[in-house]
Amino acid sequence: MRKTVLGILIILLLSSGSLLAEQVSTGKAMLYSALVPGLGEMYLSDYTRAGIFLGAEILILASYFRLNQEVDWKTNSYKTYANRYADVPFGASDSYYRLINNYISSDKYNTEIELFLRNRYIIYDYNPDLYNHYLDLYLIDDEDAWEWESRENWLRYREIRREKQRLEIYTNFAIGAAVINRLISVIDSAILARSINRQQTFLSNLNVEPDLTRIGWTLSYEFKF
Repeated sequence: MRKTVLGILIILLLSSGSLLAEQVSTGKAMLYSALVPGLGEMYLSDYTRAGIFLGAEILILASYFRLNQEVDWKTNSYKTYANRYADVPFGASDSYYRLINNYISSDKYNTEIELFLRNRYIIYDYNPDLYNHYLDLYLIDDEDAWEWESRENWLRYREIRREKQRLEIYTNFAIGAAVINRLISVIDSAILARSINRQQTFLSNLNVEPDLTRIGWTLSYEFKF
């Protein structure tokens, strides 16, 4: 009686869908994880791991979009500040905003440019044509001139620009975190799929049959090498 009950339990155990399920696709699991971290683990029915990777992805994406929004706010902030305290038009180019970040006035900038070009093309290498050419190219004319109302305003503008640059760095970190999260999920789903397939391969080679001559059960395992 015990042998009969034990045999029935073994057959039920081995015939359960979770143990004799078809082998999972490692490539498919890795592809799912590459698209959305945690999706490969979900395909492999490991919902705890799937939740961890999906949760991390949601957090990273939320941080990325939030940081992008703050970058836009800071950009608008320093442009508004420059317009108010240095009379810089809103349509100015990025290179112009960099110039007013580095020089308190266009006169200060022009003085340094003239000094550099004079040393280069008049004193050391006499070439008045190039000197005049670069003066026309790089000097700021009266139409684009600027001057900060005070040094304090200029320094505050530079600080706002630095804050914006820090936010851009954090945004790049968020992108890197998203890539790393995908990479780890891909590797994890590959390891998990192979582990599942090894277990299923082991059980699929296990065979249990009734032995009528001995009134029992025959347990056999096929091993290929």
